[in-house]
Amino acid sequence: MRFASWLMLCVVCAPVFAANTTSELEEGLETYFAHCHEYGLFNGTVLVKQGGEVVYERALGAADLRDGRALDLDSAFYLASVSKQFTSMAAMMLVDEEKLSLDSPLTDTFPEFAGFGEGVLVRHLMTHTSGIPDHYQLLQAAPAGLTNERVLEVLVEHGALDFAPGTQWAYSNGGYVLLSMLVARAAGQSFRDFMQERIFTPLGMTRTQVVDSSSPALTNRALGFGADGALDDYELFTTGAGGMYTTVGDLSRWDDALASGELVSERLMQLAFTQALLEDGSRTQYGFGWFVHDDGRRVWHSGGLNGFGTMLFRDRSSGDTLIVLCNQRAASLGMFDFAEAIGALLAGVQPALPDIPVAGELRTLISTQGVEAALARYDVIRQSEAERYDLSEEQLNTLGYEYAQSGELDIALALLAKNCEVFPDAANTWDSLGEIQLLQGEREQALQSYTRSLELNPDNSHAVEVVGELTAGG
Repeated sequence: MRFASWLMLCVVCAPVFAANTTSELEEGLETYFAHCHEYGLFNGTVLVKQGGEVVYERALGAADLRDGRALDLDSAFYLASVSKQFTSMAAMMLVDEEKLSLDSPLTDTFPEFAGFGEGVLVRHLMTHTSGIPDHYQLLQAAPAGLTNERVLEVLVEHGALDFAPGTQWAYSNGGYVLLSMLVARAAGQSFRDFMQERIFTPLGMTRTQVVDSSSPALTNRALGFGADGALDDYELFTTGAGGMYTTVGDLSRWDDALASGELVSERLMQLAFTQALLEDGSRTQYGFGWFVHDDGRRVWHSGGLNGFGTMLFRDRSSGDTLIVLCNQRAASLGMFDFAEAIGALLAGVQPALPDIPVAGELRTLISTQGVEAALARYDVIRQSEAERYDLSEEQLNTLGYEYAQSGELDIALALLAKNCEVFPDAANTWDSLGEIQLLQGEREQALQSYTRSLELNPDNSHAVEVVGELTAGG
């Protein structure tokens, strides 16, 4: 996993580099995140702890890009898959109270799985070793308003496991939806109410809420947006796999509770941070709602859905904690990039500032001066400022498709033609250009582009199909 690279950096560099002082660390973090925000790579909130103490917290950007409403540290973000650790905690609390067992069969609560789900236990759901399919893959596209009940129907209608329970590891959002439903049945109340009464309120997490169809509107909520600034907000009502909103401050309180061990027994907390054992004796990299490093000290989870990206990392020995919440997922930078940079700074190493995505600057120029001016600027950047920019082929390719999707085909065509000029030996650039040329009705030019793509990549089945159709059609 990419995350291992900065984990290794911390191990290797710690004896060599003195840890930054608090002021140096804060300055380094401010420089890094201000740079990322300025160039469209970060819009969100971040909190960093060193030795269990908060040393940096910052909100940068807008909660709503449409009206410019600013983010603050009290802004609530959709948590995505970082929610899974809370779902596992709820299950562990019920295990401590003997209302649930790690070895409780799924079919005891949901007899609908009889005939194909025998052998699935609660612990399998918690560790992604159940064989329960991921409902996102079954649905292909999750409809707005999706509920737990509909997920249950989809899984039962599918009528099969992906593998025998305990024999493999495969990430399953469907398994975690079922886990939250099991918690609700065992607790005798809704999952939302259980979490509120047993975890959020006792820990003072006043800005945290499980979102289902009964939920009241959240105040000061961050809305999700795509890299192009278009609204891409969360619209589901499922729980367990996601379905939570929270703030960096509330996640810091959660981190404190995990460090103190106040919520469940020490035995269960140790299991939560232990890599699950498969039937063949091998270990996975996942515990109860957490990815777990081989050393058992470092645990984390990331999440992403719609415009939201999230990360929570904990070093259980040092007390270092990283919390990142974003509501505009940038195409060229992800949660692990942020985690690697923060980890380097905690280890006393100054990370390089990320390359500036050229697509962002071109998008602005296109809106103010037109595509010709934008491409002229692109040529200048390539000739004299290349070291500061991300000039990968994906930049123009993604930007071109962005304009194509909004119906601005002339702009898309100009961008993708330039991409082919700059990357003439990249099969994907020619494939993309051919697609837009077809949309423009330029069949002869499209045939040339797809033919060139095939020359570069004979295994491009899409190009084979299109060339065949264009050739047959004369």
